[in-house]
Amino acid sequence: VELNGKNPTLLYGYGGFEISLGPHYIASTGLAWLERGGVYVEANIRGGGEFGPSWHQAALKSKRNKSYEDFIAVGEHLIESKICTSKTLAARGGSNGGLLMGNMYTMAPDLFGAIHCAVPLLDMRRFHTL
Repeated sequence: VELNGKNPTLLYGYGGFEISLGPHYIASTGLAWLERGGVYVEANIRGGGEFGPSWHQAALKSKRNKSYEDFIAVGEHLIESKICTSKTLAARGGSNGGLLMGNMYTMAPDLFGAIHCAVPLLDMRRFHTL
């Protein structure tokens, strides 16, 4: 990867329910994205389970925004490291990651060239009625 800021980069996030995004290989991502020069990053943000229960609990209830701040920090780091620019950085998440993407759209819209918000839970005021 050349550190020239021109790499198309896809940043994925979930950050909830103590679910861990551990090292793994997804063949379709490899074939469709990596082999064509794309960069793929999975953000281990607070709320997930990557670093144990305290990592998960650090983003609960009134501290939920920590997950969103962590994701923004990863995106900013990718740009500062000259892996990509905001124009070549896309964000993706589904379900709880869809809620994350909804927050990225409102909190940091200029950080991303594209946001893929899949199967989101966005109406948290009425979530309990589903």
